[in-house]
Amino acid sequence: MERLDDLLKTVKDQELVNLAKANEILGNIKATDFLKRKEEEETRKKNTLAIIVGIVAGVAIVAAIAYGLYCYFTPDYLEDFEDDFDDDFDDDFEDDFFEGEETEN
Repeated sequence: MERLDDLLKTVKDQELVNLAKANEILGNIKATDFLKRKEEEETRKKNTLAIIVGIVAGVAIVAAIAYGLYCYFTPDYLEDFEDDFDDDFDDDFEDDFFEGEETEN
């Protein structure tokens, strides 16, 4: 009878050890799953940030191209305005007029 009790005690001890090992393995699996979820969350945040930065950069590039095309195709009216003033404009003023005032004083 003692042998049977010893055998039952040994089996129960092994079951407890196996149960403890199983709990340890389950705990490790849960921890691994938690870390995977956390990594996936961080990856999603990084992906979202990368998408937002990409969209902003794309809009900025399109705006720069549009501005460049606008400047290229818009006529420069200032050049036409400057062409209206020739060098003959300075000849219309008489230098004697200004010199005459200085001599009278």
